[in-house]
Amino acid sequence: MLGLRQKLFLFFAGIFLLPLLVAALGTLVIERVSLSFDRIFHENLTTINATREMRQAADEMNVELLVNLWEATQMDTAFLHRLSGDFERHLQFQKGNITVSGEQALTDSLTQGWTRFKARYFAVALGDGRVGERRKAYQREIRPALREVQRYTKAISELNTRNIFSADGQVRAQAREAKKAMAILLSAGWLILLGMLFLLGRSILRPIRNLTRSAQEIEMGNLDLSLAVKSRDELGELAEAFNAMAARLREFRRSDQAKLIRTQQSTQTAINSLPDAIAVLGHDGTVEMSNDPAIRHFGIKPGVRADSMGLVWLGPLFEKVTRELCPFHPQSYESAVQIFCEGRERFYLPHAIPILDESRHLLGVTLVLADVTELRRLDESKSDLLSTVSHELKTRLTSIRMAVHLLLDEKVGELNNRQTELLIAAREDSEHLHRIIEGLLDIGRIRSGRLKMELKPWDTEEMMLRAVEAFQHAFQDKGIKLTRELPPDLPMVMADPVRAPLVLENLLSNALKYTSAGGEVLVSAEIDPEWVRITVRDTGTGIPAEDLPRIFERFYRGSREGEPEGAGLGLAIAKEIVEAHGGTLEVQSQVGKGSVFSFTLKRKE
Repeated sequence: MLGLRQKLFLFFAGIFLLPLLVAALGTLVIERVSLSFDRIFHENLTTINATREMRQAADEMNVELLVNLWEATQMDTAFLHRLSGDFERHLQFQKGNITVSGEQALTDSLTQGWTRFKARYFAVALGDGRVGERRKAYQREIRPALREVQRYTKAISELNTRNIFSADGQVRAQAREAKKAMAILLSAGWLILLGMLFLLGRSILRPIRNLTRSAQEIEMGNLDLSLAVKSRDELGELAEAFNAMAARLREFRRSDQAKLIRTQQSTQTAINSLPDAIAVLGHDGTVEMSNDPAIRHFGIKPGVRADSMGLVWLGPLFEKVTRELCPFHPQSYESAVQIFCEGRERFYLPHAIPILDESRHLLGVTLVLADVTELRRLDESKSDLLSTVSHELKTRLTSIRMAVHLLLDEKVGELNNRQTELLIAAREDSEHLHRIIEGLLDIGRIRSGRLKMELKPWDTEEMMLRAVEAFQHAFQDKGIKLTRELPPDLPMVMADPVRAPLVLENLLSNALKYTSAGGEVLVSAEIDPEWVRITVRDTGTGIPAEDLPRIFERFYRGSREGEPEGAGLGLAIAKEIVEAHGGTLEVQSQVGKGSVFSFTLKRKE
């Protein structure tokens, strides 16, 4: 028969091994998630690079042939074969790197398109036919084949890009599965512990209860009571020496105060082990609990009120959550709190979750400040890279636009009709690219603070009337009714006279694009004590609910059918301009019923 020591050893060994097992599982899952993300990112990034190289090789072959056909230059056969070899080498690599659903079919189509393009290309490039016939063959066969190759390489690149951006979703899915597995493990552990407790109750707790009752009677004066413990283990030896102590300890263990102390200590230990700053505030704003990072980095100490700590962001955040009784989760890194720790700049993103009882009465607020320093730096690096690339593209594009302009003005010679058509198309494409690059540069300048808004008193009514008049003919030509509804004595606003009108013009341009003939567009304004809200309401196609959260992102085009051409930068630039003025840009929309865009500008004091 097992003694008391052996029974307790088995019980506590089970308690000790259970968290070790959970920790081992957690470590394994974290490693799997990390490897999964690295694999997804590497596989898709190499495919994106391969498709870019293929497009570049095909474009260079096309340029070489164009120069030969229209400028009568000598074909560099070795250079063409090298470009062809580069394309086929990257294509072969792509065939062995199929990782996304639908990528195999696109790769097969790309292979077929390349085969057709290559066959016709070398037939025309190295053929001996007349120049006119070779030019016609280029327009009829090679150019469509090139477009097909470009379309499939772009489709493969975009497919892998989307897969990269959805990698976080895959990792989160694995994390959810990990949580589920750990919950199952913990449940099984608790069942095992309950079973062990039941066995302990029969072999240890029942004799202890008898010992306790006997000890209580002894304390009451029943000294003649014989403490009988029917056990062959150490309990028989401890019956007379520890009866009173055991009774008192058991009573203390059952008390609510002991349970509360253990719960508080366990909770404090748990949150102290987390790297993020965490605090629990009462319904009156007093800090009830906080971990070491919260105290060390922000001075959020138990017993201190939220409005007395000098944290300008904490008071409004607490008031917002307690007023709306909804969690607050920031949408961007712009809401991050900047601190300096040991000479290093760090950023923490605040999250606040209300604690509610069953009747949805506020009990308190949980505050979590997540360390997003590295993520913010990554976002800034991405923006800097995009800005740098845009500057480089703008420089090259300026030369291209100038060259096209000179050619169309026939400064360097007369053009035939076909050449004029090609140059006009090139000019339109270059102007489109120029607008995109200018938009990207404007966003970068606004975000970096290099583009300052020159806020001046501005006549709101005049700005709105100019915008409406500028679009009046375009709306009439499309058969759309454009009206305005302005309150009397519309106050002046503080706005940049160059960029503030661009916001309203962008909203009107979008309303024109997405509203069919016979529709209506209303431009109106509302006044409150601090702001003027300008609204553009249309009866157009509307925006699907899944697109609304991302409608102001750069390059986001949405999922509407028949989407007009555009770069997806207009609303992003408009949002940056409005926020640089200190206002907000919002949207409400229903599919088939239209959209309502509104933005605010601060009133002149």
